[in-house]
Amino acid sequence: MKTAIIVLNYNSEKETEEYINRIKNYKIIDKIVVVDNMSTNENTFEKLKKLESEKISVIRSEKNGGYSYGNNYGIHFLESFNDKYDNIIISNSDIDVEETAIKKSIEFLNSNEKIGIVAPRMYKSNNKPARRSAWKIRTFWLDLIHSTRILEILFYKKLRAGEYSEEDYKKPILKVEAIAGSFFIVKYDIFKQIGYFDENVFLFYEEDIIAKKFKELNYDIYSLNDIKFIHYESTTIKKSINYLKKMNILYKSKMYFQKKYNKIGILEVIIFKILYLLRIIELIIEIPLRKLLKK
Repeated sequence: MKTAIIVLNYNSEKETEEYINRIKNYKIIDKIVVVDNMSTNENTFEKLKKLESEKISVIRSEKNGGYSYGNNYGIHFLESFNDKYDNIIISNSDIDVEETAIKKSIEFLNSNEKIGIVAPRMYKSNNKPARRSAWKIRTFWLDLIHSTRILEILFYKKLRAGEYSEEDYKKPILKVEAIAGSFFIVKYDIFKQIGYFDENVFLFYEEDIIAKKFKELNYDIYSLNDIKFIHYESTTIKKSINYLKKMNILYKSKMYFQKKYNKIGILEVIIFKILYLLRIIELIIEIPLRKLLKK
């Protein structure tokens, strides 16, 4: 049984280099593919190329098509060889994970043919569990509430109902609907069956789309809560995309997901458009206040 890991890089070469140096000797990983997603930092690709070895390949995508495109680019690169991989690890570079955690995850993944994806529980850099290590697939109503700060406050309990509770996470093995995209392990054959990542989203909603596809084919996703990985939450995206642009990307991904996968109609689309405009107004007030409070 062979396992490959795809590590996506965008303007975070130092972080990526440190991560690859930590995992390159893990025996459980047979192949490491680093995909530079057309970084704009000077000499990023050349710096990463120095990591190459028989086990490590460093490639550059043809464009910055976002998270889904970049990871698919790495998977298609693997397919260009004759080697057959049973498991694919999708990983950010801003994480830390022990080899034993990967080994246990792979063992559980392959213990049942109906299991499609597994991941250890995600922890934050302060070594505390992350609230959104996994969540329930976003419905129209959950996304509606999540559209503006006002609705989030008014319907906070309903919003939290879309997440798993700490009581849920006390279970060593938790069947979930969607798992965080920062680190997970998927069976290659099933991932190929669903067509990998949907490249119509640049950023956001990738996990919900995968969750929808896996659910339709009756494959299960699990969070293994007795083991963990740490997510340091890189500031690369924050530096590269200003908040208003980020909100625009989020809105486009939301609308694509809701229309294609939740089959919403024209009325729901209009409601989302109105709420998006309301959120922009909130941000016009909110962003200066944040800056003022930081002073």
